[in-house]
Amino acid sequence: MFADDEVLYCKIADNGVGRKKAAELKSKSASFHKSVGLRITADRIAKLQQNRVWVDYITINDLEYADGRAAATEVILKIPLMKG
Repeated sequence: MFADDEVLYCKIADNGVGRKKAAELKSKSASFHKSVGLRITADRIAKLQQNRVWVDYITINDLEYADGRAAATEVILKIPLMKG
């Protein structure tokens, strides 16, 4: 995390297989387990972006290795600081 005069930046990265590979694996899996936490978070982000309140404040990047394989997912949150 770091901040400038107006925004707090939070970068969250995982070392998973990435969203694209996870979707491929999920489609091949016989299990139909749904992560409630991930769904709730995705729904909240979608609603914020629909309302255009946070559309410029959430960035999701699919990271790749040099050879093009999916490496992970990175989320950057830009949170406006309140002056006062």
